[in-house]
Amino acid sequence: MIGDMGIVGPRPFTQYDVDRLEWNGKFHDVRWLVHPGIAGLSQLYSGMGARASFCFDRSYLNSKSFIMDVKIVLSTFAINVFGKKRIRERLKASLKDRKIGIRWKQWKEHFKNNESRPLPKIDSEILNLRTNEMQSIAYSIAIFQLGEAGEGRIAKEIDKTILFGIDDFYREALKLFVKEEGRHARILGECVRALKGNLIESNWTERLFYFGRRLLGVRLKLMVLLAAEVVGICFYRRLVDKIPNGLVKSALLDIIKDEEKHLKFHSDFFRIRIRNFFTKAIFRLLWRTIAFAVYITVILDHRKTFRVLGISNWKTFQKFQEIARSTEEFIMEGLGLKGLDSSSEYISKL
Repeated sequence: MIGDMGIVGPRPFTQYDVDRLEWNGKFHDVRWLVHPGIAGLSQLYSGMGARASFCFDRSYLNSKSFIMDVKIVLSTFAINVFGKKRIRERLKASLKDRKIGIRWKQWKEHFKNNESRPLPKIDSEILNLRTNEMQSIAYSIAIFQLGEAGEGRIAKEIDKTILFGIDDFYREALKLFVKEEGRHARILGECVRALKGNLIESNWTERLFYFGRRLLGVRLKLMVLLAAEVVGICFYRRLVDKIPNGLVKSALLDIIKDEEKHLKFHSDFFRIRIRNFFTKAIFRLLWRTIAFAVYITVILDHRKTFRVLGISNWKTFQKFQEIARSTEEFIMEGLGLKGLDSSSEYISKL
C-alpha cells in the first residue's frame, strides 16, 4: 500500500488514491494482498517511480514472511524517528550493491516453450539478387549453419561440472539451448537450399573453434559461446539488410530474435561471477580479447560475401563494438543491453 506513513503502516486507502495511482488496471489487483498495517517494500523505497513500486510489491508478495514484516515495521519506526530522506537514501544505496539471483528455472521454461515451435516452411524463391550475390549469401549462411550444429559437447560437460551459481535448472536450460541451436542449423540448411546453395561439411573457422574449445575449461568455453552470439547477431543483421523480403529473410529474423535471448542467457551466467574489482578486471581483459578474436576470425571467413554485397567492414565493426560493450556493461554493471531490437522486451521478462 502507498499513503502518508504513520507510526506503523500507511493511512487507509481511498478511491481517490486508486484512481490517482491507476491501481484499477490489469495485474494491479495483487497490491490488495499486502497486509493491512504493513507498508510494504514499495512504501519504504518510495520515490523510485510507479514501475519500481509495482515491482517492490510483487517482490514482497513473492517472499513475504513474519520476519520481513517485522523488519518493515522497524524500518517504518526508523523513518519516523530519523526522517524519510536519510533512511530511504541508505535503503536505495544498498540496492546498488545487491546481487540479484538468476532464475534459471525461468530460462529452462523459456527454452522448453520454444522447443515445441514448428520449423518454418522455406521454399525456393526468386529474389531480386544477382547470381554472385545469391551464391555469396548462401555460402555465408552455410558457414553459420556449420557453427550452429556444433555446440553439443558443452551440454555433456556441464553435468560433470560444479560451479557457483548454477543448478539443475541451469544444466537443463543449457541442454535446451543446444537443442535450439540445432533447430537453427536445420533452418539455416533450408535457407541455403532455398538460395540454391550447397551445405558444407567443414571449414577452417569451424575447425579452429572446435580445437580451441577442446583446450578450454567450461567457463572459457561459455565465454567463446557468448562472443559467438555477439558476432552472430551482428553478422546476421548485416546479411539480412541485403536480402529482399521473403521466406529466407523472415527465417533469419526469427533466428536473430532467438540469438538475442541466447546472449542474455549466457550473460546471466557471467553476471553472477563479477563480484569485485579483481574479477571485473579479469573478465574485461578476457572478454575483450576473446570477442575481438572471434570477430576477426569470422570477418575473414565472410570477407568475400561482404565485398560482393557492398557491406562496410568498418560499420560492421562499429555495430560489433556496440553490442560487445553493451554486453560487458550488462554483465559488470547490470545496465540494459543496447543494439538489440527485442532487448527491452525480453530483459523485462527473464
